[in-house]
Amino acid sequence: MFIFTLDFKSNKAYIATIIKALAQEHGVKLELGHSKEKLIMIMDEEDEHIERYLLALESALPASIYLSGSSHQITDEKPAFEPLLENDLPIDISLCPTCQKEMFDVSSRRYYYPFTSCNACGSQHTFLEKHPMLRENSSMKFLVPCERCQEELKSNPLRKDFPLISCIECGIAIKMVDKKSERYANDKGSYRTLFEVAARAIAKGKTVLMQTTHGYRKFFVPKPENLLKNSIMMVTEVASLNKHLMMVTQEFNALLSIERPLVRVATKSDEIKALYGSSTWVKYPDDGMSMLLAKELSNAGVSYLSYEECDEDEEADFLIDFDIPIKPQEDFKLFINQDTKLLQSGERAIFPTLLENDKNRVAIADGRASVMVDGRRIIDSVDRFSEILTTEVYIEERENITLTIENQKRFPAFKAAMLSVLAEHDKLGETAIGVHFDSRLHFLYYNKKEVIDVVPPNSFDTQNLFENISKLREGSDRLVENFKAKYPDRYKRLDNLSGEVDIFEVVAIMIGLEDESFDGISSEALSFLGKGGMLIDTKVKDNRFNDYAFLASLMSFKLSGAQNPILCYSIYESFGDYIADIVTQLSDKTKATTLTLSGATFANQSLWGRIERNMRVRNPLLNKSYPIGKESVVYGANYL
Repeated sequence: MFIFTLDFKSNKAYIATIIKALAQEHGVKLELGHSKEKLIMIMDEEDEHIERYLLALESALPASIYLSGSSHQITDEKPAFEPLLENDLPIDISLCPTCQKEMFDVSSRRYYYPFTSCNACGSQHTFLEKHPMLRENSSMKFLVPCERCQEELKSNPLRKDFPLISCIECGIAIKMVDKKSERYANDKGSYRTLFEVAARAIAKGKTVLMQTTHGYRKFFVPKPENLLKNSIMMVTEVASLNKHLMMVTQEFNALLSIERPLVRVATKSDEIKALYGSSTWVKYPDDGMSMLLAKELSNAGVSYLSYEECDEDEEADFLIDFDIPIKPQEDFKLFINQDTKLLQSGERAIFPTLLENDKNRVAIADGRASVMVDGRRIIDSVDRFSEILTTEVYIEERENITLTIENQKRFPAFKAAMLSVLAEHDKLGETAIGVHFDSRLHFLYYNKKEVIDVVPPNSFDTQNLFENISKLREGSDRLVENFKAKYPDRYKRLDNLSGEVDIFEVVAIMIGLEDESFDGISSEALSFLGKGGMLIDTKVKDNRFNDYAFLASLMSFKLSGAQNPILCYSIYESFGDYIADIVTQLSDKTKATTLTLSGATFANQSLWGRIERNMRVRNPLLNKSYPIGKESVVYGANYL
């Protein structure tokens, strides 16, 4: 037997779909299974088609953040493996190499057709109205496939029974509108011309609002005066990545992967530093619309541009859209630190997903639900399920939803987040300690039955922010008065805060960052080039983090002239030391050897570096297939 193994750390089906489709196309008999995060292909070593098949597979397989290597062997002993679960869930990724080639082939009937896709790629989920994934359950249900598409449903292994099959002849038309005219694309020439016109307009300094399959994006050539804090850098050609950005190999590979995540990358060239600072979120074109625009921009000499995610009413010089309704997913961010890759947040390319759990329970958190559909448990957005039948419902306590079912329970996110990590690593049978850090910091203990919040956070009231700081200790009132005198505008803004405000937003306002968010602090911390920061107060008594003492300490350093880069770096360094200290104490008391980390706050270079330094020997566990942030909560709720 000839055994070919791919290291693929995901339960997604698109790589397997390509493997099976090409085997059918090349007449290779193939057994395909999985074992310990590997795809195992078993073939007859005497099959004369194997070499040709493997060469075709090499060019057809896309780069993937989950695909890390391969190996092969010839053996008489069949390896142990499990059959692949039938997974026909819609995906939301970029185009596979085969579809990309087809979209740029002038002889193809999908030349410059931005909705080109197949069973193994494309923005399928964005057209889904309800499960299961059938054409009649999608927003493309009123488009009838042409004769050649209908034939392809039978003859093309990659598009066999593909629910969203279409081409220029029978697919989605797009239009371009400005203040003077409308331009429609309905054949090869007009599709390409439309993208050429849009690219030339952007190159001349105009803005183009485009409906992509990921929602509306406003594209423009960036200048210091038109960049907003949520602007994302999109690179139109591979050469520009190395020219303008300082990347490790893992970041480069991730940006070009079929999942096309957002990655925060350090800037290199002076022109990019002047625009984005020391680091920025970067995207490589991720759907047919943006890929075709990028191709024409590259032809026009534009190697990078910016876009903002917005709604259809955003002002722009040109509008490009289509009439098919879509429901785009939130883009996902990937955190990379040397050999560590973490899904930071978001849902695209991650959900929907299958879960092997047969409890008759529905779990709801962060707008997503875990639901049994036709004997399979699917996790997806609540609005993608037309009917939900169950005997019990678990709802995250902040979820704004009202149900009539009697057997429903509310739960805090941090408990389910810790269980999601334990479940992914098959550690539900062990005691464990956990740290959950998603703006609020919780230290947890799992006794094999439930998660206990052993060091909960203190309450944080932004409406009485300065009053609480003034009462901390002797002299704190003078600190507040000094801050008010030196920074009256910041004081006024902070004194007028209301509602639930993130501690990181408060910090960003207090020290005067333009980007008043966690991302803003993270970006500023990356610009610090020193070797050590300052010790910022993270606790007062009972080992509990005190927000007001923390803010008072920052105010004191700011008044003494500390610069923002070292302040921001010190914030995460101090948090890292505090977390390591409490974890050590909990480990000594409980004797638990398993440590979990959850919460998107850990996706920060400065904090992660400190965690790695302080707790590497403890081998902390984090989510693998799910984001480490709030998106994992719905998964963990299945184990409450």
